[in-house]
Amino acid sequence: MNSVKMKKILTSPAVWGALALLSMVACQGPAGPDGKDSLLTDSLPPQIEWILPDPGAIIDDSITVQVQATDNIGVYRVSIFIAGFEYAAVLTDTVKHVYSYFWESIRFPEGPYPLMCRVWDDSRQTGTTPVRVVQVAH
Repeated sequence: MNSVKMKKILTSPAVWGALALLSMVACQGPAGPDGKDSLLTDSLPPQIEWILPDPGAIIDDSITVQVQATDNIGVYRVSIFIAGFEYAAVLTDTVKHVYSYFWESIRFPEGPYPLMCRVWDDSRQTGTTPVRVVQVAH
């Protein structure tokens, strides 16, 4: 590369702007303790646990599925999986940290169904409940 082209690159406002932005982001470090103030240092995954239904529950036409999901920074999304398929992409936060979904199981054939819920935090880390099997019996 000749010196004229190199001089144009080095004096370009875009290059200097990118270098300034990089130095602001890279040199500051995290804004606080790990997992508290900086999305770049969130090493704590979200937690999720079952509230309803009970394991082995027999469902005739519908049931409310509830989980408690928490994270040190923020919960981004909570989903329910029924028989391995994501059925509800975002559960409703009904009470602080309690997410609910009204499942109309009458639309499903009778039989056992494995349920699982997953939570994503603002850093897109995940937490997953253990599988809970319920029985649909109309």
